[in-house]
Amino acid sequence: MKFRYLPNLISFSRIIISPIFIYMMLKNTFYFKFFSMLFFFLGSLSDALDGYIARKFNIKTDLGKYIDPLADKILIISGFCIFSYYYPHIIKVWMIVIIVLRDILTMTLRNFMINKNSVLITSKFAKGKTFFQILVMHILLLLHIYNPAYINNYNFSYFLMLLCVFFSIASTFHYIMINFLLKK
Repeated sequence: MKFRYLPNLISFSRIIISPIFIYMMLKNTFYFKFFSMLFFFLGSLSDALDGYIARKFNIKTDLGKYIDPLADKILIISGFCIFSYYYPHIIKVWMIVIIVLRDILTMTLRNFMINKNSVLITSKFAKGKTFFQILVMHILLLLHIYNPAYINNYNFSYFLMLLCVFFSIASTFHYIMINFLLKK
């Protein structure tokens, strides 16, 4: 099968894109910020593309089960960290810590289930959480490029980040519910 490793390669590309994205964001000029947004967009698009190819050609690998969510987390958390660097009064460290702890917990649950020869049921709520986080990142990137003063609008940007934290917490409970409480 000629596409067997393509979804995993696409997922790996997201991991490679993350430090490039960070480097360009740190340059903090219009062109570098624009290209950082472009790289983040390509990384986001690759998330949909690897899943589409894997489903279309029925390609599921153990590596893919690890690398795809890990690549998502690396890209998204990289974005939140770089924005916390630029806007620490809006994107608070405690927000990122909650998001990271949630991601560590779900990866631990995934490993636990694999060790028990079971599969962690993917939460549709968690997929929505990831989509929302990517959407928030794109909004922040657009604002950062064209008018950073809008990010400093405390209410709007802070509210978006609070929603990201809320969805992270809620999706954790949903994972636990569908995998441990309702499964019995």
